[in-house]
Amino acid sequence: MRRLVALLATILTGAMVLTGCVDIPESSSPQPIQAFDRKRPTNVVPAPKQSDDPETVARNFVKAMSDPTAGHRSARKFLTPAASQSWDDQGEMTVMRNLGVTIDERTENAVRLRITGDKTGVLSAEGTLRPEAGSLVIAVSLSRIKGAWRVSGDVPSGTVTDASQFLTAYRQVDLFFPDRTMTRLVADPRWLFGAEPEPSAVVNRLLGGPTTVLDGAVAVGAARGVNLLGPVTSSNDVLTVPLGNVTDSDAKSRTVLAAQIVWTLDYAGISGTYRITADGAALVSGRDEGWRSADVSSFEPDPVRKDSPLHLVRNGALTRLTGNRAVAVRGDFGTMRDISAAAVSADLSQAAAVVDRGGRRTLMVGPYDGRAVEAADGATMTTPSYGAATDTGYVAVDGRPYQWIYDAASGSARSGPLDASAVAAVAPGPITDMQVSPDGVRVALIVGGRVLMAVISVNDRGVPSLTGVYPLTPDLVGEAVGVAWSTTKTLYIARRGEDTPVWRASIAGTQSSELVSGNLKPPVVQIAASGTTVYVSDNRGVQQISTGQVRPDQYWTAVGPDAGHGTVPVVPGR
Repeated sequence: MRRLVALLATILTGAMVLTGCVDIPESSSPQPIQAFDRKRPTNVVPAPKQSDDPETVARNFVKAMSDPTAGHRSARKFLTPAASQSWDDQGEMTVMRNLGVTIDERTENAVRLRITGDKTGVLSAEGTLRPEAGSLVIAVSLSRIKGAWRVSGDVPSGTVTDASQFLTAYRQVDLFFPDRTMTRLVADPRWLFGAEPEPSAVVNRLLGGPTTVLDGAVAVGAARGVNLLGPVTSSNDVLTVPLGNVTDSDAKSRTVLAAQIVWTLDYAGISGTYRITADGAALVSGRDEGWRSADVSSFEPDPVRKDSPLHLVRNGALTRLTGNRAVAVRGDFGTMRDISAAAVSADLSQAAAVVDRGGRRTLMVGPYDGRAVEAADGATMTTPSYGAATDTGYVAVDGRPYQWIYDAASGSARSGPLDASAVAAVAPGPITDMQVSPDGVRVALIVGGRVLMAVISVNDRGVPSLTGVYPLTPDLVGEAVGVAWSTTKTLYIARRGEDTPVWRASIAGTQSSELVSGNLKPPVVQIAASGTTVYVSDNRGVQQISTGQVRPDQYWTAVGPDAGHGTVPVVPGR
């Protein structure tokens, strides 16, 4: 129930705050039906009728391709036997909007037509949805067979469907995998076919491992090689998850595996007591009666926390907004007068600041209320950010990504570049903004005005790199100038231009959508976000808008008298 209420609040928030149209909400991708998954939505796809005209057959064929069951049996009903035999339905599924059908040639028993649309995303075999832009044109032939029209030729490989049908046929779930420290869980959004997430299919997908994008960024732990011995069953609010081939005997690793299963099912709305067995015995000794989410609360992926106080860079110093007034923080960061950008750790223990000195930029890091030391310098420097670890942060120096580590014992800091060859392969050029997600795994980048998504991976030699790079918002028109994480899955983008300068994006594969902007005074030059509020700096100063309420704000409002023109918003932990 708690997850359902949160989901309803999110849906209402998106509907009221966003002025754009999200064609695909936050959920996942085309997947083969897993073992033990015997459920499918009823009447989810149309069936051919004797009276259907060629346009209807073409439209319904596209809708029917959303159902992957039995080798796309539903879609094959719209094909002639010969076309069905030759159709290669393997590979990715393209999701499109604005579906149109144009007839080019027609005789009494044959039709040549084009199916057109605008791409919104591509669903991989792993179940991940990646945003995509561009037009789509598919030319097919239809023939009249025994009085009924059927698709007879030129059926392209792969599958396509329209966005509304996708939303009807698929549901998004978050699979959770441990980070490299095995202390936190990282979301891996997937889309599953079915009216409701089915427990066996969800657990099977989880045991299949993380998407390839997360290679080197997350751990596998005790889940390596594990499978389901039978279906997940439910009785009297107890869900039994029978695992097999659990070879890792370490209790800590097995507890992490339990946390993965518990939170994956809980976030999917499949709640109860989870009795998890390993080859017939309890997964962890002493857990014969099962697990509740409270038993693994330390692993909760995105717990609801009270927002930390907003901070501001004001008159070159780091300040904390207290009672609507900006008060300088204690220590070096509050006495500096040359800070242009800053970051504060989620627990308010550490801070980092970019200072302007003699035409160069210097990164100063250290205790939030203590002595700051130099960590890096260069001609240009982006706004720094912290991930999940308070002693580690990230910044782009002269267009290259850097990681810094602060050693509290010695009071010193060191930094070094991350391998960014995978970024350059997708978008050559300097990185002009770089923000790490709150879980410390994903990184949002801006290169050449484009927003990219990457992960921080570590190879066998311990060398950190940015990998798994892909465009996050290919549909975004105009130049992006700033990005800010709101949660581990959602981020906001500042765009150059007078119209709709602030956009929302998601790692789940949904299309980016604009926020209301009627009373902003562009250009928007800075952006920050918490789980409930977005902050921007425009020509008047720092403006804010609520995004986390059931009835979110409809207008941007000024933060306060001390947040005027030239002031920069800073959200701790983001």
